[in-house]
Amino acid sequence: MAKFCREKEYVAIIARRLNCDESYPINLGFINVKPDLMCNGIAYEVECEDKVHYGVGQALAYQYGGLRAGLIVIVIDEDSNKMKQLINFLKWISDKLKIDAHILKCIRYDCELLKIA
Repeated sequence: MAKFCREKEYVAIIARRLNCDESYPINLGFINVKPDLMCNGIAYEVECEDKVHYGVGQALAYQYGGLRAGLIVIVIDEDSNKMKQLINFLKWISDKLKIDAHILKCIRYDCELLKIA
C-alpha cells in the first residue's frame, strides 16, 4: 500500500505542539500570501517532503512581507538516507536564507517534531 502525505492532516498536530495562533494574509503589494501557521511570531509554511521546494518559495514570500519565516516539512517515510539528505538541505536553507526549519516525522501518526539548527 502506497503512503500519501496530506499536509492538512498534520497542521493541527503542529499547531498544538508549537502553540500557534491563527494566521492572517500578508500583503506583498502585488499579492496577498497566507502562512499555514503563525507560531511565536514566525510565519510557517507546512509542506510534505516531496513539495519542500514549494515551501521554500512561500517562506521567502513571508520574509519579503517583513515577517520571520519558517518551514515545517512532513516526513512519513522511514528511509534514513532520504532523511539525512533532507536534514542537510534544511540546514542549508536555515543557514543561507535564515528560515526557521523543522521536520515533523510521522510514522503511522506517531509524530516527532525535530528542530533543524
